[in-house]
Amino acid sequence: MADVVFVGITIAFFGLLALIVKGVERLER
Repeated sequence: MADVVFVGITIAFFGLLALIVKGVERLER
């Protein structure tokens, strides 16, 4: 059960990280 929660948090974290990176790239251009 703990493993499922950990995986979910990890996926959500990388998803937010990807959105932040895309936002930064847009601002720089």
